Amino acid sequence: MTINFNAKQRQYEAHKETIDSLLLQSLTQEAPTCKKNTLQLEKDLAAYTGVDTAIVCNTQFNAFLLLFMVLELKSGDEVITSPLSSGIAVQAALFMGAKVVFVDVKKDDFTLDVEQVEDAITERTKLIIPVSVFGNCADMESINALALQHDLCVIEDAAESFGTRQNSKHSCQLSKLATTSFYPDMPLHGFGNGAALFIVDDTLRAKARVLRSQGREDGIYTAVGIEACMDEAQAAVVDFKLTIFDDEISRRQTLAKNYAASLQNSTIKLPSIDGNHNAAYYPLVLTERQAVVQRLLEAGIETKIPFTQPLHLHSAFSFMRYVSGDFPVSEQLAGQLLLLPLNAYMTSKEQNSIIELLR
Repeated sequence: MTINFNAKQRQYEAHKETIDSLLLQSLTQEAPTCKKNTLQLEKDLAAYTGVDTAIVCNTQFNAFLLLFMVLELKSGDEVITSPLSSGIAVQAALFMGAKVVFVDVKKDDFTLDVEQVEDAITERTKLIIPVSVFGNCADMESINALALQHDLCVIEDAAESFGTRQNSKHSCQLSKLATTSFYPDMPLHGFGNGAALFIVDDTLRAKARVLRSQGREDGIYTAVGIEACMDEAQAAVVDFKLTIFDDEISRRQTLAKNYAASLQNSTIKLPSIDGNHNAAYYPLVLTERQAVVQRLLEAGIETKIPFTQPLHLHSAFSFMRYVSGDFPVSEQLAGQLLLLPLNAYMTSKEQNSIIELLR
């Protein structure tokens, strides 16, 4: 038996007729980007998350760039974020010339430690970017309160938490600025890259829309922008998958509960996943990760190591002059976290075989 980490092929086969029809219609449209399908996706994302509107674009990197541009992030400004992340926000901030300041994460949910965030704030700090990890949102209420106290902006990096709720609000609605990703590994995904940004302020939102299309309004360049429009075919696929998204979350939550009930007497540290969690991933913290990976692989079970090391230890970021030991929790977790297969199309038989091997 081979058990894949995700189930893209099964999802496609389950909805093949609808997806094929949408793709064909999109490919034969006159306008390839940012038109009918994109506008509909923006409307539906806004309705789902409970915000006024969304802005869809082609990558999360560009989503962050657009936010940084409208906020006028510049050289010398400081951005506080986590070293236990994909690095997209970090690279976008560095691209703008800003200084990135890392803060360690909490052991229980892998998100920013708010107390350490407060210690990291200086007169140059402009932004705090809490990163959601495996569906866990950071303590956004405390972070927003801290930002208000110091007159800072907060951007929720909700790439992995779309569909999660905190204090009765959906992720992407937990701060005045947010981004999410539709990359194929994300909870809500398409067949290629894609993203969305969420801005409460009307003026900033209008500016971001102009900058997304090379700074053009009605064919006239009114600003220097970037090319960040989403393909119409991609927008159609993501919009359809949004209609089945809650059902897939429900299925994943059932599987996550079964993992928890079956493995609770083991020595493995298990995540806490409740009805507010999107259950997009099932992370384990293992002291002997590689041995478990190898044993499962020999049985035909794919897993995923989310981090080989935290960002501050990658050679590309050595100029920041962080060293091993600066962020001990992130460093420990990067060496121990493992993601198990968890998708809406996994069978009970497949999950039980994984559980038995882990036991």
